[in-house]
Amino acid sequence: MSLVTPLKRTAIIVRDMQRSLQFYRDLLGMNVWIQGQAGSEIPELFRLLGVGVGAMRWYILQSENIDWGMVGLFEIIDPMPEETHHPVSSQANRGEACLVFHTPEIDRIHQGALAMGLPVLCAPLTLVLAQHGVESREMTLRDPNGVLLNFIQNMKGGSVGLSNRFPGLRPS
Repeated sequence: MSLVTPLKRTAIIVRDMQRSLQFYRDLLGMNVWIQGQAGSEIPELFRLLGVGVGAMRWYILQSENIDWGMVGLFEIIDPMPEETHHPVSSQANRGEACLVFHTPEIDRIHQGALAMGLPVLCAPLTLVLAQHGVESREMTLRDPNGVLLNFIQNMKGGSVGLSNRFPGLRPS
């Protein structure tokens, strides 16, 4: 038996909250589950992130009303953490995480990302796993914070089936 639940949330320390909301809320259509701000009244929150107590605001976003697989956006306002970059932004890097979303509208996400000027590592392409009879359209891009994301639009489930039909996603 596993000692952990399915992934509850991915937390992203953002550079620009408004631009991050433009992507996750406005383009991807995630809704705001909860939002808040914190300062010296919650020193534990800053300790969890390994930064000095200061000021922070956050948004937790979700697809529909599902309380797992959420995305948390955290903006540390004071003290601002030092800027760091992925070693190479045009590819995946060793040790780097990638958020994976399923979507019935990969072309809409692709066009929206281009309109926002986001780096698209790979435009939508067809991926076939012949040994499993699986076919999908997939793409990768970086969000406004440089986080790597992969989007999958299923075409054929094959031997693994279409178990990734989650609530809130309508068939294409």
